[in-house]
Amino acid sequence: MLLTCGLIPQAFAQGRELKFNSNADDIRKISNLVEEFRQDVIHKDGYAITKLILNPDVLFHHINNQEEVDNARKQNAQFDGIGPSQLDGFVTLLATSKDKLEEKFQNIEIRQDGPLGLVTFNYDFVINDKVHHSGLEVWQVCKIDGQWKILSVTWTKYIVTTDLRRGNP
Repeated sequence: MLLTCGLIPQAFAQGRELKFNSNADDIRKISNLVEEFRQDVIHKDGYAITKLILNPDVLFHHINNQEEVDNARKQNAQFDGIGPSQLDGFVTLLATSKDKLEEKFQNIEIRQDGPLGLVTFNYDFVINDKVHHSGLEVWQVCKIDGQWKILSVTWTKYIVTTDLRRGNP
């Protein structure tokens, strides 16, 4: 009896694909949000980026690797691997940096179900035409008052430092 009960939910789940209540207009608007963020980085307009964010308390942080977690736990045994939001630091970087900055996105995927969206892409963070770091970035977005806003931004971070002008590391 228990074996049968355990297999029934699995059998029902196997034939079902992910279903999204999405529409082309919302997908386009989410895509525009991603491009607006990218342009705000190029223009170093941190204030404009804050207008794309749902509120200042959203999760905005790279995912720490185990070495970073272990080092942080030397000062705080309860460190959870995330820490405080990096949004303020990112906005300050944009406002104060003398360097040419750009975030390049590849392999953008957008999934949307009603008022919830998920955006994933590979990114390169470029400083003065050199890829400084890259990784995978994941955004949760939500639709509120008819507009799409960023609910969270998380990313992996791998230091690269490649010169894009010459293609040399």
